[in-house]
Amino acid sequence: MKKTPSNSRRRILQLGLGATAGILTTAIGCTNANSETAQAGADPSNCNVTPDQTLGPFYPHVKNGDGDVDLTTIQGKEGQAEGMVILVRGRITDENCRPIENALVEIWQANHHGRYSHEGDAANPLPLDPHFEGWGEMSTAASGNYGFKTIKPAPYHFGDPEKPENWRTPHIHFKVSRRGYHEIITQMYFEGEELNKTDTVIADLPENERGQFILSPAKDESGVPLFTFNLTLQKVATSEERQAALDACAGSYDMQLHYGQPDAPVAIRRDSEKLLLDITGYATVELKPMGKDEFIAVSIDRRFVFNRNGDGSVNSVTLHSTSKSEPMAPVVSPKVG
Repeated sequence: MKKTPSNSRRRILQLGLGATAGILTTAIGCTNANSETAQAGADPSNCNVTPDQTLGPFYPHVKNGDGDVDLTTIQGKEGQAEGMVILVRGRITDENCRPIENALVEIWQANHHGRYSHEGDAANPLPLDPHFEGWGEMSTAASGNYGFKTIKPAPYHFGDPEKPENWRTPHIHFKVSRRGYHEIITQMYFEGEELNKTDTVIADLPENERGQFILSPAKDESGVPLFTFNLTLQKVATSEERQAALDACAGSYDMQLHYGQPDAPVAIRRDSEKLLLDITGYATVELKPMGKDEFIAVSIDRRFVFNRNGDGSVNSVTLHSTSKSEPMAPVVSPKVG
């Protein structure tokens, strides 16, 4: 039977999440334990923001059970969940690999049979497990660490089971949020699963990013399979930070805006939280943001990608044509003032 809430600290220590347990996640930087960079010793400055994946239909908006860090038992009930017990641990950091304290980490998953404890999965003929919680949540420590005890979920199908693409490979859903950061919704997978090859959600990930989501286990001191899943959140920029980033882009560039014309200085300036392009003797157009240091001006068929030095200053802008009728190779225009 589960311990009462007054024994929650003891429960955390039993799962190896307290500092005294000595077995917290120790992966360098933000790479995950199965990746080559983690095994070789990664540069701790390489903490790329974790890509989002689909939320799926079974987010536990109704919080049944106690939702603690142990999903294998339910408070007030005798017995343990069916299936292979595993540990999932990791560290939540920002883009500079600094730990994020008090980030809320939520997980949810199918049980050992391949069914969710969710009303949306009520038509699933596979059995529920009365001892499996199906979801859990916790806040990260000052070190950014989190951890759960759960079972390895089973695959399940939707639609025609004869079609491989109608099967979901075993996975665990994650939602990580913290005030001042953009939330992440993503999934964790298991190395060696045949369905990984046909899973449509995995297929949406760029091939070079899949390794951080498909994990192989280590063993904790009790021999329980341990999966390390580190996640990186992006900080929400303040108004001052956004303006400073735009100020770095503002200036004069030797730029060719029209075919056949020579390069000439063209002014780009910040107006509040917008970038404006002043075309001498003609017009002013807004450069609308597309992503980090990337802007578009559809009215003049150009996409602008600003290039930064190591100190964050901008040295040039690369112009790309957005015109299908008049394609143009990218041109780098240096900043001259």
